[in-house]
Amino acid sequence: MAFIILVLMVFFAVIYFMQQQKREKVNAGAQDKVIKKLLSRYKTLREHHEETGANAFVIGYAQQDRKGTLLDNPKALAVRILDEKGAKRDGAAALGMEVIETKGKYCYQFPVELENEVTSAELTAILARTKEKLEERYPDEFVGRAVSYLTVVIDGKKALDLLKENRLQS
Repeated sequence: MAFIILVLMVFFAVIYFMQQQKREKVNAGAQDKVIKKLLSRYKTLREHHEETGANAFVIGYAQQDRKGTLLDNPKALAVRILDEKGAKRDGAAALGMEVIETKGKYCYQFPVELENEVTSAELTAILARTKEKLEERYPDEFVGRAVSYLTVVIDGKKALDLLKENRLQS
């Protein structure tokens, strides 16, 4: 019994060590090319957000349609917009975004292809670095982080400050 516990401990230690190494590689710049492309795609969307009618974006795995369901594509990351009714379709298509329609819901995205599938540890590190870069370049953006994606709201911090001011004045 003690041998099995020891083997399990070694197994989990090896997995943890491998994930840590992958995170360190990302932090050392191994995925900087992907991060730069994501930031470039975000900048394009930010500059043309009137055309898409969207002020909120998601950065994470690209989406793909599989039998009528949107699923994560582990071979690509993307800056994307989700749209329940398709109202932003024309603006997104005009920008050259990939348009995916599934069961009346729309996803518009700028995918960034990956050389290899990224592990969850690598994705976490990529998103953390992307968040840092976004906050450096756009200090008024609201950047929220979930496990496998970022949400970015243009001038979100300014909007929150205005709401706070209005509440205090009321």
